[in-house]
Amino acid sequence: MTGLRLVVVGLFVMTAARAVAEPYMAVREGYKCSACHVNITGGGMRTEFVAVHARDILHYPNFFPSIATPLDSFTGRINQYIGIGSDLRVDYTTIFQDKPDENGQVDNNQVFRGRVQSNQITVNEADGYLEVRLIPDILTAYLDQSFAPQVNTREAWGLLRLPYDFFAKAGKMFLPYGLQIQDDTAFIRGGRNGSVTTGFSFQQQQAAFEAGWEGGPFSVITAVSDGSSGDRNVQVTGTAYTMLTDLPVVRNLLLGTSGSYVAPSGGHKSVFGFFGGSNLGQLTYLGEVDFLSVENQQTNGKTQGIFCMYTEANYLAFDWLNLKVAFDYADDDGDESSPIDDSENRFSVGLEPFFSRFTQFRLFYRIGNGVRSQPSHNQNLLTAELHVFF
Repeated sequence: MTGLRLVVVGLFVMTAARAVAEPYMAVREGYKCSACHVNITGGGMRTEFVAVHARDILHYPNFFPSIATPLDSFTGRINQYIGIGSDLRVDYTTIFQDKPDENGQVDNNQVFRGRVQSNQITVNEADGYLEVRLIPDILTAYLDQSFAPQVNTREAWGLLRLPYDFFAKAGKMFLPYGLQIQDDTAFIRGGRNGSVTTGFSFQQQQAAFEAGWEGGPFSVITAVSDGSSGDRNVQVTGTAYTMLTDLPVVRNLLLGTSGSYVAPSGGHKSVFGFFGGSNLGQLTYLGEVDFLSVENQQTNGKTQGIFCMYTEANYLAFDWLNLKVAFDYADDDGDESSPIDDSENRFSVGLEPFFSRFTQFRLFYRIGNGVRSQPSHNQNLLTAELHVFF
């Protein structure tokens, strides 16, 4: 790599950002997002590389040979030009929440809650993907269509791969920011029930132009999008990261940074953060911290600061059972004169084994504590999920 390229990468790392879907697997195996996803920034349809190396990436057992190692199965590839894919997630969730007192408040310092608020069966995700290779390895058209929980075109873009590992993309897309973990309810993603959020998730997409460079272990991506509805200003979002592999002791090392800025009429919103991950034997760990600065009508023209973080540890037991522990924390410290404790935290523990290259089961228990006046921020959730995909 030339000295000029190193300088360019270094400058972007100080100001830009990155994205990954199921990032713990990327860190565990040492792959960049583009190795496993048609979308270079991660998420959505999987590449043929996953179909070929599914056993090595997903680590599923051979308990049910007819499912785990079938003699014949669908890869999603129709021919050399057209491929399809899908994700289906069905959840059964029990929500535990204490009954609010006469002031509408609940205890925000609980580990166990015994009162069942509700039981819900939901189709949390039903997405279909279409990839058309107009010119294989050069020009691609892509569609990501959601059918549940609502009908929505999540992504629709064209991708042009250029010489020297550069690329350009245009259309409707997820903006490249942070660790794109599968859990959209994390504070670093979309949040839940009005909690703190960075504003980036698999439910948030914009019309945008995106350009980037993926050379060696580096990935640098910047997007210019439409910004706030009805506003004349654009939003600039970027990501840069490196995935170093075959290192002594830790094996793989992910280091990256993210940033976004938009200035709607009468205010602004800036977000920047850092993320990383590594390994220690069968243990894979990663995390992200984000700092937000917001000024709008809701903040009465004052600048409001928000901090949020996420960290998780994954242990691959028996070479097939992924055990996950995660912790979220967020603090809205914009109004220092308010005596209300506005911090939120969430602790999650669960398991998520794959049983084949098409099926995954997930079981999680999450403990949430937030502002006492927001009962829905003080809930425990027990969720079982069946994930079918190709």
